[in-house]
Amino acid sequence: MRTNLDVTRGRRRVGAVLAAVVVAVGSLTACSGGGDEKGSITYAGFGGTYQEAVKAALFDPYSKDTGVKVLYDSSGSDVAKLVQMSKSNAMTLDLIDAEDSSLAQFMAAGVLQPIDAKGLSGFADPSAVTEYSVPWYTFSRNLFWNKDKVPGGLGSWADLFDTKRIPGKRGMVALPWGIIEGALIADGVTVDQLYPLDLNRAFAKLDTIRDDTVFFTSNGDLQNAISQGEIALGYGNLARIKSIAKSGAVPLDYTWKGAVLSVQQLVIPKGAPDEPDAFNAITYALKPEVQKAIMDKLGYTPSLKSVLDGLDATARADLPGTEETASDETFRIDVDWWAKNGADVLKRWQDWQNA
Repeated sequence: MRTNLDVTRGRRRVGAVLAAVVVAVGSLTACSGGGDEKGSITYAGFGGTYQEAVKAALFDPYSKDTGVKVLYDSSGSDVAKLVQMSKSNAMTLDLIDAEDSSLAQFMAAGVLQPIDAKGLSGFADPSAVTEYSVPWYTFSRNLFWNKDKVPGGLGSWADLFDTKRIPGKRGMVALPWGIIEGALIADGVTVDQLYPLDLNRAFAKLDTIRDDTVFFTSNGDLQNAISQGEIALGYGNLARIKSIAKSGAVPLDYTWKGAVLSVQQLVIPKGAPDEPDAFNAITYALKPEVQKAIMDKLGYTPSLKSVLDGLDATARADLPGTEETASDETFRIDVDWWAKNGADVLKRWQDWQNA
C-alpha cells in the first residue's frame, strides 16, 4: 500500500499506462482525420469561477490560435448523465474535464474514446496517464474555516469532526470520494491503511456530524454559502477557497494538513462530434504557457515536469502534491478502488443523505 509521501510508487494504474506522455510543445498538431477545417467543440466542465479561469487560460488562446469555437457545458461531474448520453448514442460533448473519481467511473462504464498519445512526453508523473486520458494538473480539496467563527483553525480531519470543541455549521459538496476517507482518518485510520475503505466505520463517523453539516449539490452553491457567512468550516475545492479568501467576502483560511489530492484528466467520450479538435485542445492544454496560466489562476500543480521544476520553493509551498505541502494525513484518491466500488458507494451515500 502506498503512502501519501510517495504517491507515484506502487500506484496501481487505472488503464493501460503510456510510456511517453506530454506534448513536445513547439506546435499544435492535428489528430488524424482532423484536416484544416475549423469547427467547434463542446467542453464539459464545472461552471462558475472555474470555467472562467479555464476559459481564460486555455480556451480563449486555443480559439484564437486555431479558429475553433468552444461551447461550454457545466455537467462535468454528472457521471450518470454523461454515461447515459454515450450509451444512448446521443453524445453532444467533445471534451470532458474529469477528476480521478469520475475517470474511474467513465472507464468502468466503457464510454471513453482511447487517446493516441504516442508523440507526447514530459509528464512529472507518467503513471497518471491512461489509455483514455491525459492529466493536465493536480488539484486538491482542503479543510477550511472562517477565521472569525473558528479562531483556532483546523489542524486535522479529527478537528472537522469535533463538533463539541469546534462548533459551527460544516459545509461540503455532496460527493462521497474524499469525505469517506476523511471520516476514516478522523476516526484514527492512517492513510496507508485507508483502502479498502471500511464503509461501516466511515458512515458511523459521518453520523456524528450529520446534524451539523450542509451537503451542497455543487461547488458553486458551497462557495456562495461560505461567502455569505452561512458556513463556518468544512472541506472544499482549493480554487474556490482561494477565490473566496481573495475576494475578502469573509476571512477564510485553509490548511494543507489532510489535503485530498486528485489528478484532473482530459478525456474524449465515445461518439464525440468533433474528436480531432478535442484532441487538439488536449494537446494545447499541455503547452507550458497554458499549464503556467492554469496554475496562476487556480493554484493547481502543473503536470509538465519542466514547468514544475521551474518553480521556486515559495510557489511549491502552496501547491497540491508537492513535498512542501505533504502531511501524514495527505492522500490521493485510489482510482482502482473507486472504479470497482464507486457505484455501490454512491448509492449508499445517497441513501444515507436521504434517510
